[in-house]
Amino acid sequence: MAEGPWLINLLLVFNSKRRPFDDARVRRALSLAIDRWQAAESLANTTYLKFVGGIMRPGFAMATPEAELAKLPGFSRDITASRTEAMRLLAEAGIENLEIAFVNRDVPIPYGPAADYVTAAWKEIGVTVSEKRLNTKEWEAALKSGDFDAGFDFAGDYFDDPTLQLAKYISRDLSPVNYSSTTDRLLDALFIGQAVTPDPRQRATIVRDFERRAVTAAGTVPILWWNRIIVNSARVKGWAITPSHYLNQDLADVWLDADNPRSQ
Repeated sequence: MAEGPWLINLLLVFNSKRRPFDDARVRRALSLAIDRWQAAESLANTTYLKFVGGIMRPGFAMATPEAELAKLPGFSRDITASRTEAMRLLAEAGIENLEIAFVNRDVPIPYGPAADYVTAAWKEIGVTVSEKRLNTKEWEAALKSGDFDAGFDFAGDYFDDPTLQLAKYISRDLSPVNYSSTTDRLLDALFIGQAVTPDPRQRATIVRDFERRAVTAAGTVPILWWNRIIVNSARVKGWAITPSHYLNQDLADVWLDADNPRSQ
């Protein structure tokens, strides 16, 4: 068996065209209320959600190390302090008894348990949720049309590269897949900056700046990255796991070891 961080993550999206989700303080408060570290422990045994990470896949060279990630809003290991700050932000924004219409995909794993976890986390700061689980077509339509307060989205790519992974966060007029409908010209400039920067270290610095701003504004925020698990017979030769299920689909160089027909 082989496993490792999958190039897919679960995203939480807030509809910035609806009040009060047009206020970054409200969005950030809702992100702060979620204990991602505990969620990883809780959900890893029943779903394939496993890894806490920012906007880049854990294990990738440009991913933010855990020590630095824990300093970003929503990623602290001190959930008590985070929820205290969340309630302060809601009070500052004049929000009481917030009710959220949450749109989710009607796919049991991992969307169902993840929604239950987020709902319970928001309850801890006095927020209630009415969840609507839709089939994939209706769910996609709701995200695209803005018929939601908050909801789950996902990002799944074939290659680790910021120009792919950052597309969910830049302004909607540049990226139709940003379902939060936010507009942030600084994020747009950072996105272009990293895309045209050839030096990997300089590019990583720009990506970190982008990540810090994106998770603070919290139009779209990562929840957890998925765990890819592949079980193969020991007879299978010439194939290796990759972070993306889009890769290694050509089996021309894969074969079964005829010398060990009984091996598993």
